[in-house]
Amino acid sequence: MTHRRLGTLSQRYPILLGLLPVCLALSACASSVIKMPQVLPEIVRDYKSVTVRGSYAGMRGSGITVNKGDAFTILAKGEIYYSSQRFSFPIGSLMYRIGDEYHLRWWGEHVIVSDATGSLYLGYADGPVKSDGEPLFPNYYWDNQGSFTVDIIVWRREDPTRQAEFMEDLKRMDPQNAELSYVAGVFQHLKEVHRAKQQATQEVATTQQALTALTQPGSASPGPGSDQAQQIAALTARLQKAQQTLQELETLKQQLATQQVREQELTTQLARLQADPTRPVAGPPVIAVASPPDGASVEYDTVVVTGVAEHAAGLARLDLWVNGEAVGRTGQRDVRVEGTAPRRLEFTERLRLREGSNAVVIAAHGGDGQVAQKTLTLEYRKKRMRVWAVLVGINKYKHLPPLKYAVNDAREIYRYLVEVNRVPREQIWLLLDEDATLDRLRSVLGTQLRRQAAKEDTVLVFLAGHGATERDATSPDGDGLEKYLLPHNADPKDLYATALPMHEVARVFQRISAERLVFLADTCYSGASGGRTVPVTGTRATLSPAFLDRLSQGKGRVILTASDANEVSAEQDALQHGVFTYYLLEALRGKGDVDGDGLLTVDEVYRYVATTVPQATGQEQHPVKKGEMTGQLVLGVVGEAAGRAR
Repeated sequence: MTHRRLGTLSQRYPILLGLLPVCLALSACASSVIKMPQVLPEIVRDYKSVTVRGSYAGMRGSGITVNKGDAFTILAKGEIYYSSQRFSFPIGSLMYRIGDEYHLRWWGEHVIVSDATGSLYLGYADGPVKSDGEPLFPNYYWDNQGSFTVDIIVWRREDPTRQAEFMEDLKRMDPQNAELSYVAGVFQHLKEVHRAKQQATQEVATTQQALTALTQPGSASPGPGSDQAQQIAALTARLQKAQQTLQELETLKQQLATQQVREQELTTQLARLQADPTRPVAGPPVIAVASPPDGASVEYDTVVVTGVAEHAAGLARLDLWVNGEAVGRTGQRDVRVEGTAPRRLEFTERLRLREGSNAVVIAAHGGDGQVAQKTLTLEYRKKRMRVWAVLVGINKYKHLPPLKYAVNDAREIYRYLVEVNRVPREQIWLLLDEDATLDRLRSVLGTQLRRQAAKEDTVLVFLAGHGATERDATSPDGDGLEKYLLPHNADPKDLYATALPMHEVARVFQRISAERLVFLADTCYSGASGGRTVPVTGTRATLSPAFLDRLSQGKGRVILTASDANEVSAEQDALQHGVFTYYLLEALRGKGDVDGDGLLTVDEVYRYVATTVPQATGQEQHPVKKGEMTGQLVLGVVGEAAGRAR
């Protein structure tokens, strides 16, 4: 068979790839797909940004080496112009090779697990290739024009939670990158599926163990209607339900991948239609929703729906309804397209829900008259709870050097809770300077708060002030040091009698029955100069972070501290606050609301301060988050959501 190249650019046709999970490295890249931090986060083992040029034939090394079992993600953007005369092979595809055989990359795989060890080779297909990805007809590439920018991320481990958080960080740093926003939404969805599968797997294991104990050899056979027979029947039904849940979650995960594979297939179809406009359009528009997942249950009446619609013939309109009422970005009944109908429309829409079940309908209208519709069912279950807060700020100490802005920190947190979060004043204890004695702290935290906070409530404890350490060989943290929070009347010569040890704080938190407790601490313990700590031992201490783990033990306990264990928590005159509290307040006032839903979760706030505080302190202060929460814990509200959240 004779293959003929088309020599003029006017006879070439572009394939637009947007953001794909894999691509090629041939040269240093001028503009990366993502804005990677200078210091790689803990979840990322290796990263490189490179460029692939359409005129280069064959596979080339990317400079990345992976081991068998390593997880990696490859993102690409750009376009390459090529001759569209050969459709026997999926031209325009991007390939990778680790070992002997190449693989084509499609939309469905955001995290790739390597099946071999070696260098990562990547290439671009313009015509048929050999088993190792090398082209059968290298001359096909010579007059191609254009390139792809490629980013390769090698994960330290496959951790859907940390990977999703990292992608959210990238999205926040580059909010105009629509494709990145879409991919971040997919990672968020995969994280939610992963967590649900973990819970279902644990349920299967626990139920199977209980069932085995009742039916193990040697046990008496249960008679009909006996308590043992009823227990076995109940456990069997419970096991079947848990196993069915696991199957449904796996199906949900596969559906996400399948939806994106269909989008890539449509991209290829569009390239072929450009070569032969007389061919009919295949299939209706495609709608993919990144979040929330269908069937999700939420505790607030605001939810953000994000996703993408695509159609080979172009999209004329995108409609959204909630419970039969039309909504739109600007109050219109739909999102209309002016001028040439685009092939792809991304949408991010904040929706109001009513209590109970809600039907969200998305309809994509193709330029050829075809219509696709997708329906989500979302359950809004209003959380019946109260918020209790203990806010401590100490500038003036009886026996210690003063601080400047700890009182201001506590007062601003108080103002935010009362004026924005609408927390009743009678549910907040504000302890400042002389009121924050050791006896008063113990009474409020250990007695009054414990009596008031019910199981379904949320407790917030904020402390801005000095911390210190004292030598103690019995410390369970392995560093020979006891850590203290210093009240107004703390005596550095007698910390045991006048300060609040962290092991006692941990016990107080465990005694509180509220299922959700957040401890925010703008203090430090190392004894270094220039921060919110005092040197009691005579030298700067080297602390183990294990005491933070003890604080976060127990269901629903989250600890967010201003700095790592051996760092200084600084104040700045220019900010009139502790640095951590200043950026914490910025996050709560709206800058941390990455998804734009008006609700500030602990994770969103942490991601904001984890970026801004190190930048403001020359990388000398890094906030730390400890503990996990089932679901999302809302720490604050912004905008019009403030009036509805409680």
